[in-house]
Amino acid sequence: MAFLNAYLTPKQSAMWRLRFDGHTQAEISRTTGVTRQTVNKAISVIDTKVTRALLEAAKVNKIELKRLEMEKGYLLGHSNAFGLDAMVTFSDENGVQIWYKGEGNCQTCEENASCREALAKEANVRGIQLPANKDDYEPSQLADIVFEKLQEA
Repeated sequence: MAFLNAYLTPKQSAMWRLRFDGHTQAEISRTTGVTRQTVNKAISVIDTKVTRALLEAAKVNKIELKRLEMEKGYLLGHSNAFGLDAMVTFSDENGVQIWYKGEGNCQTCEENASCREALAKEANVRGIQLPANKDDYEPSQLADIVFEKLQEA
């Protein structure tokens, strides 16, 4: 099951990003050239789709919900199966991703480079500063940084 863009259309993705970046519905209306009523309806649909994607990803991965920040595209929870806290994120850069807090065995994983890249994108989208020497960090360590910053928000 893939939620690459939480099933958002390209126009919905553009509106999602504008709101994520802090634009008001009036600003989104002016930027996209549609009425505020159209933006309001679209945002309602977007919120439903993003919430559904985050909750579905959490459910499939048996992550117990602790906090849902739909407007910012993330869910914080806990995996009883792994005994770890988890976060489910949605961004236009990465789609829906699931990250677990704590030690991972990233050194031997084939996905090491792609996880590092996805986490760098996720941090960038969210304005989270990673260490200058982030390439020296394992993806699990980068995920912990992103996780901590989301918990502070």
